[in-house]
Amino acid sequence: MHTLRAITVEEHCFIAITERNQLTDLVLREYNGAVITEADANILDGLGEKRPGFSQRVAGGVKLAQHCGMVRLHSCIVEVLPKIGIGENPTPEHLARSRGALLTMLHSARELPIAKLEGAPQRPVEAVLIEVFIETFLQCTLEVARRGLLSRYVKHSDELPVIRGRFDIHSQVRHNLVRPHLLRCDYEEFTEDNAYNKAIAATIRACRPWIRRASTLRLWSETYSRYAGISRSHITSTHVSRLPRERTTHHYEPVLTWCEWLLDFVSPSMSVGLLEAPTLLFDMNKLFESHVGLLEEKSADESRIILRQGPVRSLATNKTLAVFGLKPDITIWQVREPGKPAVIEEVVDAKWKHLNPRVADWGIAAADIYQVLAYSIRYQCQRIRLVYPLPDGMTADIVGPVFRISAGEVLGSRAVEIKVDLIPVVAYTRADVSKTFGLIPESWTASNTKGQEGEEGHSVRQVLPVRKQKDPRAWPPCDLLHAGRRG
Repeated sequence: MHTLRAITVEEHCFIAITERNQLTDLVLREYNGAVITEADANILDGLGEKRPGFSQRVAGGVKLAQHCGMVRLHSCIVEVLPKIGIGENPTPEHLARSRGALLTMLHSARELPIAKLEGAPQRPVEAVLIEVFIETFLQCTLEVARRGLLSRYVKHSDELPVIRGRFDIHSQVRHNLVRPHLLRCDYEEFTEDNAYNKAIAATIRACRPWIRRASTLRLWSETYSRYAGISRSHITSTHVSRLPRERTTHHYEPVLTWCEWLLDFVSPSMSVGLLEAPTLLFDMNKLFESHVGLLEEKSADESRIILRQGPVRSLATNKTLAVFGLKPDITIWQVREPGKPAVIEEVVDAKWKHLNPRVADWGIAAADIYQVLAYSIRYQCQRIRLVYPLPDGMTADIVGPVFRISAGEVLGSRAVEIKVDLIPVVAYTRADVSKTFGLIPESWTASNTKGQEGEEGHSVRQVLPVRKQKDPRAWPPCDLLHAGRRG
């Protein structure tokens, strides 16, 4: 099987278009590999229409927007990574950190059933996303095999020397009248060679041509050996999606989710049309919002309640009709004495945008300020926080600005404070990991790091609270996972 070339770009970047017969090494070097054919561009145009905000056609190419993930085209796989730096020409090391930042947010926001990636999902990742996802699928599959493969009763109809199950006398008379030593029987066998394990085995075989790293290949060989006794069968993502999900198959659900998407991505059906493509795309605004929401929940104490996406209220009324609906990303409620209702203490709005500390307003859009000011007026809250990603290369201890707005006529004598926070999405040190997630990988526990020193001179055992991490393979698949879904 021929493996497609991979194009790795950042969001909001430009991808050039050329004719297929002009796709030479010289053209690829000129555009750093970010070149597609006209047929590929037509597919991206269709995706841009079905998912507004993904891409748009411009002169000479395609301009991407705020979605990240992967798209499989006719001639290549486009890997879109989040833009976490300020520079225009990212280096391979910078792209590796961008890939690690995307996996960090997917891991923390629980948007994918991502297992351990070489010990820590926060580290820079050199492999392209497709191989990272294959490695995660193999780890989940291997864990399922270690727990024991699922067995099911499978119906068989066969000619046997002795009766087994139900003797089909009508078929015996029609087909075996001259072979009385063979008996037509219908029976059920309790076996591991069932539809669930056939889907997993088919996905394992389909992933083999896409593996490049030796470590992933060793993992593939170990996993494939566990399913060597499963018979070969033609399985598609549609077959996987139709498998019944019940209580006894609950531990198979993360693996089946990966099977459904990987089969569609690495072995797409050719009957669905030429202008549709397998995709795994994430809206970075929603993903960053989920990431920030999780961090707020981890840092809240017992006297605080974190509410995402609400409460929904209207900014104004037109006669008896409510107009201009408001729905904050995150509201922080303070619990007061028993019997008294909780009150909104702070409103948090997450923005996946990049700031410029060199200017007075840090490059914050005026529309963002107007939006949170409306929150302050309607929700009677003077503490507002705008959260942005910390640009790559800037230290995590940088302090964002605080804008004070006089709103005496609306909020009495109080002034509205709009505080800007910068959240790191790439963790470089153990202390950064602890500060961001409140947990550490098992390989970084205090027993394994005794005597090591952190960057501030404190011991790792003092900086990092040891908290056992939940197994991400037990997380339910998220609605944002477009696994095996086209368009």
